[in-house]
Amino acid sequence: MPHFLHKLWNDLIGVLLPRTCAVCGRALSPMERVCCTTCTIEIPLTNYKAQAGNPIERIFWGKIPIVSANAFMHYQPHTAYARIITQLKYNNRPDYGIYIGRLMADDLIDTDFFKNIDCIIPIPLAKSRQKSRGYNQSEYIAKGIQKIVNIPIETSHVIRTKANKKQTQTHKLLRQENVKGIFALSQKCIQESQASPLDILIPSQVKNQKVKSHPLENKHILLIDDIFTTGQTLLSCSQVLAKIPGIQISILCAGVAGHQHSGPPITQRGTIEIIGTKISQPPNLQPSNFQPL
Repeated sequence: MPHFLHKLWNDLIGVLLPRTCAVCGRALSPMERVCCTTCTIEIPLTNYKAQAGNPIERIFWGKIPIVSANAFMHYQPHTAYARIITQLKYNNRPDYGIYIGRLMADDLIDTDFFKNIDCIIPIPLAKSRQKSRGYNQSEYIAKGIQKIVNIPIETSHVIRTKANKKQTQTHKLLRQENVKGIFALSQKCIQESQASPLDILIPSQVKNQKVKSHPLENKHILLIDDIFTTGQTLLSCSQVLAKIPGIQISILCAGVAGHQHSGPPITQRGTIEIIGTKISQPPNLQPSNFQPL
């Protein structure tokens, strides 16, 4: 279709089916997507900008081999900006996921957050929930991020084994139990190693022995989720992935619910207090000495 006809068609669609801002509801210009320029500028950002020791990152210290963690914006249910996430999750708007994912990547592109990340893994949904919803919202957020940073997305390495009750509908004291055992490594990704040309140097009784391995060994992965509440869902998934030798994990969420100040407090002297013991820096979580929980 010639360019002028394509533009004419889009203008006609815009008149018949006007696009409106997901936040304020005003009509969008042809160049605007999901949110108008004003509402995009006024998104309530966390401004963590991949800062080491931010409130999201501290929650995972000492629990998983965490490299970095970040949340893009503050999320308050039933507010105008919450509509972006609710439309994405419940009203069949996967394009909202791509939109917010692009913004998340743009926010961090001038930092080292994406440095050395090998692949992106969206937090998986249970099969029943994904079937009813039609898609995984975290996967579309990941697709938006991918458009900016060009990192491959992997969705076959970890699975959700059951549809647990939503964390927002669970008492905060029961949220850890609610997500216990809901993730597992995909068995088809536990591969048997291929024969090596050096096999001729190995004794015959060892030569035929096959060793199981995993494609994520020694990889740095980025876990993507929509909303961070207490972090228990991400922690449960990360603890399963942490069983893979040499794996390193970073975490990125679209929003953080409420006033998230969890994790070990940082004192004025710049030390971190964990259960009454002060240390000058985060625990050494290199894969070589990290022990999965």
